[in-house]
Amino acid sequence: MKKQVDPKQLETMVRELKERAAAHRDYIGGHETRTRVMLIDPLLLALGWDPENPGEVQLEFKLSVGFADYVLMRNGEPIVVVEAKKLGTRLDMRNPGQVIKYTTDPAFTDKEMVGFTNGVQWVFFRASKNWEPESVDLASDQTFETAYDLVECLAASKFDSEPPRNESGLRGSVVLQVESQATPLPDADWKKKPARLRFGDGSERETPSWRRVWAESASYVIDRGLVKAGDYPVVLARGGSVKKCALNTSPVHLHGREFDDPIEIRDGIWLEQHIQSSTKRKEYSIRMLERFGIDPTTVLIEYDTEIIASTDSPPPPVNTGRAK
Repeated sequence: MKKQVDPKQLETMVRELKERAAAHRDYIGGHETRTRVMLIDPLLLALGWDPENPGEVQLEFKLSVGFADYVLMRNGEPIVVVEAKKLGTRLDMRNPGQVIKYTTDPAFTDKEMVGFTNGVQWVFFRASKNWEPESVDLASDQTFETAYDLVECLAASKFDSEPPRNESGLRGSVVLQVESQATPLPDADWKKKPARLRFGDGSERETPSWRRVWAESASYVIDRGLVKAGDYPVVLARGGSVKKCALNTSPVHLHGREFDDPIEIRDGIWLEQHIQSSTKRKEYSIRMLERFGIDPTTVLIEYDTEIIASTDSPPPPVNTGRAK
């Protein structure tokens, strides 16, 4: 059993790596080996993986086509691929080519996650999240949130046990009962997984992640006709000399840089989806609603608390479906 990683303790390592990358950028940048030794390996070790133990981490792992920089192992089987890039390399979350390459490779049968990193920014694609991209940036000022997100995605203890297998032999589970709880958006716990947004007019939107909470908050104010043509570009950031747009009529920030993770949420209206942490996605969702006259306390986040049992054992006699 792997030791649990405490986000508060990991925060110290996040700060050290952030400072190391900034102080030695000229030395590390442009070199994949230096990026791996000085930034990636120490973080993996802090997250409970031993890069010097082939039973846990294998380097240059041979796949059916090519090699993976790191493969994290469980019981002799590869479960996580990590692709290393040079410090300074821009990670493109819009290009799923390498993700598809790894997840369809027959040598990677027990796949649970694919990660890409330039030593500072990490992008994760998790099977449990339907392979939706999640970004974590060590350069963020929100070092605890960064540490928490890293623990949630990559801590070795998260991969200690296999999910139960269903009747067909595939890993899975049966949801026996779902109970819903709702709380006003400003009071919502960003550490919990949201299920849906409920607005004051009675409308609902499915939000299986805080990333979707952000997107649906923006879609809501647009659909209500609250965002006028003269409002674009919409900038929500407070302070700082670089103004990043949240919404624009083209996927470009005020300083000319392209959106990191753009999505055209309405014809000709682009949203910047790249926000560094769940707590920031909550914060910016609130700002978006307030910017266009929606009281965020009238918007409810609903969580689904699932009662789950393994399909290997017969389910107890309870009714399925969401509780009223």
